[in-house]
Amino acid sequence: MRDYKNVKVPRKYRTSSNRVTVKRAAVNRIAGSGAGGARSTALKFLVVMVIAAGCWLGSQAYRIVTHAEMFQIAGVDVKGVRQLDEADLKNIVGVFTGQNIFRVDLDAAVRRAGANAWVKTVRIHRRLPNRISMVVTERVPYALLDNGVARFLMDNEGVIIGRVVKEKTSVWRLPLVAVKDYRARPGDQVTSEGINEALMLLSEIEARGGWRLEEVTIKAGAPGSLSVMYANHEFKIGSGNYAEKLRRLAEVMADLKRRGVDVASVDLRPDRQVAVMVNNSRVQGSGSRGKGK
Repeated sequence: MRDYKNVKVPRKYRTSSNRVTVKRAAVNRIAGSGAGGARSTALKFLVVMVIAAGCWLGSQAYRIVTHAEMFQIAGVDVKGVRQLDEADLKNIVGVFTGQNIFRVDLDAAVRRAGANAWVKTVRIHRRLPNRISMVVTERVPYALLDNGVARFLMDNEGVIIGRVVKEKTSVWRLPLVAVKDYRARPGDQVTSEGINEALMLLSEIEARGGWRLEEVTIKAGAPGSLSVMYANHEFKIGSGNYAEKLRRLAEVMADLKRRGVDVASVDLRPDRQVAVMVNNSRVQGSGSRGKGK
């Protein structure tokens, strides 16, 4: 390989200065910027026109849809209703008929339905082109509440459904929960601890079977004094441990029946004893089985 390290450059090829010379070329931008600006302005104008046309078409479509006869509500399809009467339904969805299906306020109708104590849940939706569908789940009466002044229907969650007129009390063959001076208002959920305990006891009685529920009366003044009136007997239950107490009661009543004892009342409130009242005498039993002596 040849070494050019010590080669001398002829004088005629040498420059008189060691400085690097930089030449700048001026570019004419004026002519190009004019064409680009025109294109940008035209593009912006086109976008504005497209947006304006879209808005106009949308408003025209909305006007047509909201005024078209085919979208006027022809009726309401209702499912799940047994207790709500014609006046109740008219109050909830009667205003829909003849209105445009897209403009009706379904949330307002749901609120109106929820204000009725019979309504537990409700679903209301549109069915195009011109129908409204309403599916209702009604509350089921579970017991009668007697506050000493009137009687009210109550469901198994303790919600007061409505007042029962005296003439129709016998129509509702339901167990009775009695508590004096309780202020019951339709739509409210009971707050009395005694009533809540009574509902739990009633649920246990129903689960065990063998009781005619329409003949059961539960006195629910206070949880500690909870008692059941049934078949001319009073069973003092007290609060809590209902399954065990009802089991003991069944054993005691079977034993007393076998012995031919006429029972007035049975007190199951003591944990391991049962007190039985027969006629004018008191029979005291001890032990877990609680048999009378």
